[in-house]
Amino acid sequence: MAGAIIHITVLLAGLVAADAGAPSNDHAKAPTRAEVESALAKGGAPGELQHWAATADGILTTVAADRAASETVRARALSALAYARTSRVHAFLENFIIEKTPSSTPVDRVLLRRAAASLGWQGGARVVEVLGPLLDHSDAEVRLDAAAALGLSRSREAEGPLRARLTLETDAAVRRQIEAALKAVTTTR
Repeated sequence: MAGAIIHITVLLAGLVAADAGAPSNDHAKAPTRAEVESALAKGGAPGELQHWAATADGILTTVAADRAASETVRARALSALAYARTSRVHAFLENFIIEKTPSSTPVDRVLLRRAAASLGWQGGARVVEVLGPLLDHSDAEVRLDAAAALGLSRSREAEGPLRARLTLETDAAVRRQIEAALKAVTTTR
């Protein structure tokens, strides 16, 4: 029996050594930033965003944070991060939202909305803490997306901030989104 185990071990070691010298499979190689940015610039279906999230989440976070990259590419990178469910990406999204919340520039508002949606999809322990303040943002579209993201999170803790904002909200579209989010977070599972 011991001889058979040694034989199998030697055989496996030989296979690993032989594979190490083999040319790499193009599908297995890590994508470059240029490849990811090019694909994001062209658009892409959810399946493609999932692919980049699975193979290039580090590149996506770099692109999303790069002020030199186009707004469109940065926004698509943030959308793709919804599918990258790692603690590193989660922390990036939280920090990105916290950093961009006080900004009043149009580009930052668009990026903030995309990051909020991605974090909403991911949920997490701090999702209400991070997204809740966006319900009081001066931009109605940011408030709308914050409410949608809180609904996506399905966090019961979102009920309080959503109800509080509903009593103050004057924008009809945001009110409807808050009501929809409230249904999502209060539905029994």
